[in-house]
Amino acid sequence: MSKVILFDLDGTITDSAEGITKSVQYALSYLGIEEPDLKKLERFVGPPLKEQFMKYSNLSEKQAEIAIALYRERYVKTGIYENKVYDGIESVLRLLKAKGKVLGIASSKPTIYVRQILEHFKLAQYFTVIVGSELDGTRTEKAEVIEYALELLGMQDERFAVLMVGDRAYDVEGALHCGIQCIGVAYGYGGIYELEKAGAIYIAQTVEDLKVLTGSSRNELKEKIQEDRGAQKEQVLPTTTWNKAWRVLYPLGLCYLIMIGVALAISLIMMALNGMWYGYDIENLMTIEAEYPLLIMGVAAVVLIPIFIVLYRRDCFLRAKGRLGRGSIDNQGTSIGVCVATVFLMISASQALNMLIKVLGLHQIFRYHVEDINNVFVANNSMLLTVLVVGMLVPIMEELVFRGLVFRRLSDYAGNIAGIFVSGLIFGIYHENMIQFIYATILGWLLAFVFSQTDSMIVPIIGHMVANLWSIIRQQLLPGIIPEDVLIEYIILGFLIAMTITSLIYMVNKKSSMMVNRN
Repeated sequence: MSKVILFDLDGTITDSAEGITKSVQYALSYLGIEEPDLKKLERFVGPPLKEQFMKYSNLSEKQAEIAIALYRERYVKTGIYENKVYDGIESVLRLLKAKGKVLGIASSKPTIYVRQILEHFKLAQYFTVIVGSELDGTRTEKAEVIEYALELLGMQDERFAVLMVGDRAYDVEGALHCGIQCIGVAYGYGGIYELEKAGAIYIAQTVEDLKVLTGSSRNELKEKIQEDRGAQKEQVLPTTTWNKAWRVLYPLGLCYLIMIGVALAISLIMMALNGMWYGYDIENLMTIEAEYPLLIMGVAAVVLIPIFIVLYRRDCFLRAKGRLGRGSIDNQGTSIGVCVATVFLMISASQALNMLIKVLGLHQIFRYHVEDINNVFVANNSMLLTVLVVGMLVPIMEELVFRGLVFRRLSDYAGNIAGIFVSGLIFGIYHENMIQFIYATILGWLLAFVFSQTDSMIVPIIGHMVANLWSIIRQQLLPGIIPEDVLIEYIILGFLIAMTITSLIYMVNKKSSMMVNRN
């Protein structure tokens, strides 16, 4: 018999994101850390604040304690009321009480705030015990909170009759640590993948799904959970090997098909316009296609970009709902510092790879491939068209498909390391040119890594753009300005690497070394 049910508060009973994120934003701003995107601060909803400030804002323990004081400064006055009860929660609590269930609250939020919120929303009447952390920083771990609730309820020796309900992995892990099982709620802030990975026995996708808790016996509850799990599996994207492969690769097939279609259409148009000089045969069709590579690439990119934006946004929506895999990584966002560091990183990598190809003599071994590259960057193309297509449109299109779709989908199934490695290889193969395979594969690894750390498409797009623009500069401008001298090449590379390292050090140390003196 599951007669005792412990609930988390934030993300389970109430939607408290606004008050918490704005209070975190206030605290970080006071310490010199600006984060305008409240969505990125939702990771602070649920887990202990001190741990989150140290982990995600790179604060020392002392700085985190100051941040907590600043957080509470705003939260107790305003943030605590920037909160709302999830629709249907009170009726579920009323139903559970009518079924004879003993209800409790086990939250990482300080008990005084938990009680104040529940009383404000007139929900305190449903709970036999209300347990949270202490203002002095003790009892902040979820397992400690749950254990104390069990002690107050006298259930230490009847843990089999207790269930925890929460929205984050911390709730599940804390419950398991205390020897009780946990039901996850996907309508909160964790999502299906996080909760399943942590070990939740069931995922309630809506508040209505929590009525599964009315089961009068353990077997009845188990049967209901298994029945609902079967229904949920139909709502989640397919996970067979074939479907995974299809989901990862079909954007590439779409890319190739549209490029072939655009190339064919442009070639036919050109043949029609020049019919008196060209015969309508396959040989002339291929000749015209070879003469207009940038035009074909540009038109294809214009067609593909909106399509890939729609697919990318759909993935983001499903990932936010917990319907896809691992979701975001511990990201730094899209700050100016991150973008600057990415710019220097990609220019340095581009310069180093071009030099490596020359030093190893690959440009001689694969000279025909070099000629193909020159045809795109130099032959019969204006600088404006080259910059527009190669420097802007193509990077946007390729980042959306290779990082936004292929890499993220691979990481959903295999994790980020495998996703970075495989997506980089696919990016290299896509270029169908040995020189560009080496170049694109390594740059693809770097761009996927940058994306995994920032979780923002803007950063890899900027990185890809500057890498391509640097290649254009090397091909069309530098030869007429700087003599081809190995020493000069090394000097340029050395400067770029120095700037890259300086930018990266600045990024890493900015938050941890900032002053926290309120004066």
